[in-house]
Amino acid sequence: MTCAAQNKENTVARRAGVHQGTPENEKAILSAALTLAVTAGYEGTTMSKVAKLSGLPIGSVYWHFKNKEHLFSELIDFCFAQWKIDHTGPTNRDLLRRSIAESAGGSVNPENETEAFWILALLFALEKRLEGNLARERYLEVRKEMFEHMVARVEPGIPDVVLEADPNFGRKMVVLGRALTDGFYVAASAGDDIDYLEFAELSSAAINALVAREVERVTAKESK
Repeated sequence: MTCAAQNKENTVARRAGVHQGTPENEKAILSAALTLAVTAGYEGTTMSKVAKLSGLPIGSVYWHFKNKEHLFSELIDFCFAQWKIDHTGPTNRDLLRRSIAESAGGSVNPENETEAFWILALLFALEKRLEGNLARERYLEVRKEMFEHMVARVEPGIPDVVLEADPNFGRKMVVLGRALTDGFYVAASAGDDIDYLEFAELSSAAINALVAREVERVTAKESK
């Protein structure tokens, strides 16, 4: 749908005065948008299709979200809230396993909507023609928040002696972990035949080995 057509649809819906502003309807709209997003992508998801799938009048959709960019920016927050719940674990190994095996590996299944959505979200970072798009800008903000969330989760598992020697070591490990996870999201999207659990274990073992090597290096340096 062109911008002009979407604006016309928006205006008509608002003039009709047909809207239902409730938290339940907002969640129904977001759920419908998520279902469409993982199957039809950003371009294929329209406000009218969201209204049809949610079973709500188009005016209700526009009552909650002024346009598709606004809807997708809120959808990113909707999925981010679930991501924060899911990405917990007692050890750094568990966090990386979750990121690679369950998130990236699970994103290949469109029925696993919250995980599959992050493939689409990652495209916002890669698609330069969407620069200035509200949804893209929100994804980039959320990506920064995700990074800080992971740093806060990872740092307690790193020995104090390492963080004292290099206060940014935890952030470096998160950069590495995110690069691995992003790569596996791309692999899932491309349909690569990969055992994600196996590579999650290999990746977490590699991170643990880096931490152990840093402990050894710092300890040896201090003993001199």
